[in-house]
Amino acid sequence: MPVAVDPLVGTVFADKYQILKVLGSGGMSVIYQARHKYMERLCAVKLLHPFLVADASMFQRFQYEAKAASNLNHPNVVGVHDFGITNDGRAYLVMDYLSGEDLASILEREVILPEAQAREIFRQACLGLDHAHSKGVIHRDLKPSNLFLEPQDDGSIIVKLVDFGIAKISTAPGETESGQNLTRTGEVFGSPLYMSPEQCSGQSLDARSDIYSFGCVMFETVAGKTPLIGQTALDTMHKHLRERPTKPSEIAPRIVISQELEQVIMHCLEKRPEDRFESVAELYNILFGEKIPKAGSSTGSSKGASSLSLQVQVKSQNSNNYNTGTAVSTDGGTIVTNSRGQASGDQSLALGTPAGKNAKGGPKNKILEKLSKTAIVSGIKDPKRRGKTLTGLIFSASFLSAISYIYFFWDGPATDKGTFFNRNRYLIAMGIGDNLKSSGNYQGAEALYNHAIYITRLFSDRGSKKAAALRAKLELYTKANDNANKEATLKEINQILTDRLLEDYAMADRELDRIAVEAAKLDHGNGDEVIISKQLDADLSAVVGGLVDLGRRLAANGLYDKQIVLLTKACTLYAKFSAVDDPQLAKLKLELALSHWNRDEVEFVGPLIKQSLKIMRAALENKKPGARTIDLAEVILKLGQFDRDRSSFDDAKSELNQALSHLELYEKKNGTTPSQISEIRRGRKLLAETLNAIADLERQKKDLVKAESYRARADSIKQLPDQPEGLEGN
Repeated sequence: MPVAVDPLVGTVFADKYQILKVLGSGGMSVIYQARHKYMERLCAVKLLHPFLVADASMFQRFQYEAKAASNLNHPNVVGVHDFGITNDGRAYLVMDYLSGEDLASILEREVILPEAQAREIFRQACLGLDHAHSKGVIHRDLKPSNLFLEPQDDGSIIVKLVDFGIAKISTAPGETESGQNLTRTGEVFGSPLYMSPEQCSGQSLDARSDIYSFGCVMFETVAGKTPLIGQTALDTMHKHLRERPTKPSEIAPRIVISQELEQVIMHCLEKRPEDRFESVAELYNILFGEKIPKAGSSTGSSKGASSLSLQVQVKSQNSNNYNTGTAVSTDGGTIVTNSRGQASGDQSLALGTPAGKNAKGGPKNKILEKLSKTAIVSGIKDPKRRGKTLTGLIFSASFLSAISYIYFFWDGPATDKGTFFNRNRYLIAMGIGDNLKSSGNYQGAEALYNHAIYITRLFSDRGSKKAAALRAKLELYTKANDNANKEATLKEINQILTDRLLEDYAMADRELDRIAVEAAKLDHGNGDEVIISKQLDADLSAVVGGLVDLGRRLAANGLYDKQIVLLTKACTLYAKFSAVDDPQLAKLKLELALSHWNRDEVEFVGPLIKQSLKIMRAALENKKPGARTIDLAEVILKLGQFDRDRSSFDDAKSELNQALSHLELYEKKNGTTPSQISEIRRGRKLLAETLNAIADLERQKKDLVKAESYRARADSIKQLPDQPEGLEGN
């Protein structure tokens, strides 16, 4: 295989970014380290793969990330400086170049963090998240890997909120992968481990959804595990909807956590949004005993030191060493290192480093090592201590035997089988392969990746590790311009994703069948309808949000029949056992109608939309929770579009005008909270769609003047600022 480098390295991209090296690559994009040609500033250039530019949903998601993050200007939020499309059709965005590591990597190494250190990370994360919410941006994908700890030149460590790839407040189309991280083409699209109940059930989101996710992050940081986890993504979502998590102090009794922090975490994890903190500012006030500072204030990202000395280690991306230093922690304290980046005082206070050990795990010095050996020998020579020492040695031998068994032979849980020995073999093969690839030894890297793939046959992780190795090979073949192997590798990756998709479909289908069978056993004649309704509300709500996403993934893979089977079963169960004015049922029927519409099965479309409309009107009339006028307007709009396409112009005109009457208020409406901003944006999007639909109707009726008038008005709606008035300056 010829040795090759990325063709962009060493070139000037978009006329101003000098590409220095590849930082990373995934199924969606490649990230380069670059230097601005004129400003001499390092930055990161994220480049969407060319074959994804034609994918409207992926391009839109990429654009969402740029627009959402570019609205934010805060020291605790990653900065996005530029977005564009080159002449050859490549979409890119330019971000801050960060050097450090994310919280997920730190937790993988340390498992848990002491509360004092965790609080400082939480404090800075709150500042960034509050700023995002003040600008109407809901992150929707908060997790440890999206909190980045960056050492600064002055020795301080700044926590930055990153990855706004799904942060657009209005609903963005997308598919989900079947693992605990819902992904598409290899990049994270959201994780059920950290999703709020309303996100799991497909409801509209506001800032309180991020607060729930942040509660999951805080829980994992101090307890060493996420609050709720099932065997599959849908099972985890089900738990978020139905199960109350155990307190950190109860699942990990040995950890030291204050009652105050534990209460804050559990309050974040309330099932109903209205039972959580109303805002990050309220959370901050309760946890830190002061009002949250705004960007640019004297109490911004750092505050004065106190006497409580801590240490934090953050591994630099540019080095195998740790940036380690003395830190202070108060309610608003910062994490600070000395000028050399070295710690003064007791090294045992470093993150997760046991007393008497250095960062690499060895003894502090040879004197301690010698003292340890002397103590053992003395114990053996002294008859009075011999018995105790031998007992200790026997215990140690037994302990080591048990550890050896676990390391070499224990196969792990059934859902993720694989010994620690084989996991390390896999990681070593991947690590050496990455190093060989970076040095240009592509044949050696290919051999190591193939060895890693061979080892994955010993795992039962639904192909996750195999897919990761295949993606590494894909990057390798891309660099080497080996198109034949690149195409074959892409097919292997797609096959893994398809297999997972079919597994998810089968599981969801079985779950719906189980619910139907259990419901059929109940005696409907003895007033059990209420019991059935409550049970189905709980069980179906756990999968409805996932079913919509799963259905869209099935459609994207051409599996339309399976998509319709799932949605039809869900609709049937809801229609049979839930109330006739349930807004969730109305939304589900509309989704099913759109599925049939996409397949041109028009005989089903009209009746389903009309059923959805009837249910939604009843829900609004009866003031059912979750029923909103904007949802009614969307159903009426879809009915009008359907009648227009069927040339029922009179019905279409009446329906589209009804939708218009509900949506016109959003043209000039202002909001003061993130949830209001979210609704305004959605309303404007639907308003523009309605105006375009009326314009098309008038064009079909040959009234070109009216058509152009409506089209121009739709264009003006699209030109309205993405940030409605009401939150500016907060």
